[in-house]
Amino acid sequence: MSLKKIKVSVIGVGNMGKNHVRTYIEMEDINLVAIADVNEDLGKNVSETFGVKLYEDYKEMIDIEKPDVVSICVPTIFHYDVAYYCIKNGINVLLEKPICLNISEAIKLRTLAKKKKVKFLVGHIERFNPAVKKVKEMIVKRELGDIIAIIARRVGGFPPQIKDANIVIDLAIHDVDIVNYLLDENPNEILVNKQKNHILRREDSVELFLKYKKTSAYVQANWVTPVKIRKLNITGTEGYLEMDYISQSIEFYKSNYNKFTQQYGSYSDYILEFSEPDKMIINVARKEPLKEEIRYFINCVLSNIDIDIKFAIDALKIVSS
Repeated sequence: MSLKKIKVSVIGVGNMGKNHVRTYIEMEDINLVAIADVNEDLGKNVSETFGVKLYEDYKEMIDIEKPDVVSICVPTIFHYDVAYYCIKNGINVLLEKPICLNISEAIKLRTLAKKKKVKFLVGHIERFNPAVKKVKEMIVKRELGDIIAIIARRVGGFPPQIKDANIVIDLAIHDVDIVNYLLDENPNEILVNKQKNHILRREDSVELFLKYKKTSAYVQANWVTPVKIRKLNITGTEGYLEMDYISQSIEFYKSNYNKFTQQYGSYSDYILEFSEPDKMIINVARKEPLKEEIRYFINCVLSNIDIDIKFAIDALKIVSS
């Protein structure tokens, strides 16, 4: 498959789908052949804005256009049916998170993708945030020592376009996946507190406490806080950092201490004497996570690089607890 001839389509052109369309249009050597959306007015607006062919029926679009790659950005309730149809027809799929509403459907999609030998990626977009990648690098290099605790906050006002998913599936799953990614493991204990504050049918606030082998993590997400916050705080034995997902900024405080032994009668213990930490601003090259994610996926398709979406199923299992 030649990069110059790769054919791409987008199914569902709401807020996220429109960004997929824009990103594909901005990328060289990508042929965005068509979009599909059941909402005629919405689809027509995106079609006219970007000059791309519109279909109301995604199955008709696939049968006629025969794309090599499709981005699926429909509401979560339709993820399984649309993704299953595309994968069954041998199309490489980039599916927006969460993978599905339930584990059994998620496993079926993963199994089908392996059987059909197509590339299948679930878009946990924060994995492609350059600040997250830098933090991962720092953890691997043990610049923070052993990770003791992680606090993630993803809060803000209610998004009216989300009509079928609760706060856990829509927002908290981002940070659950990122904590798993940073620690390279899944939690062995999970405590969840969900509440319905302003919405009667769905939870709009949640706190998760996750216990890993050596680390505890607290994840807070809600549609209640009047200001938008997307932050990650990490405490390690050798330092502390604060990362902002939006500004892609990192503040790192390197611990300065002297360790010595204190005798207490018949036993001794270690004593730490702290001085002011070394504060560092860690700069990363700002990049758009969605564009990085799409570039990665297209490269996997063109270079025949295997993708395993088990991480997306793991995250769904945790938030479904």
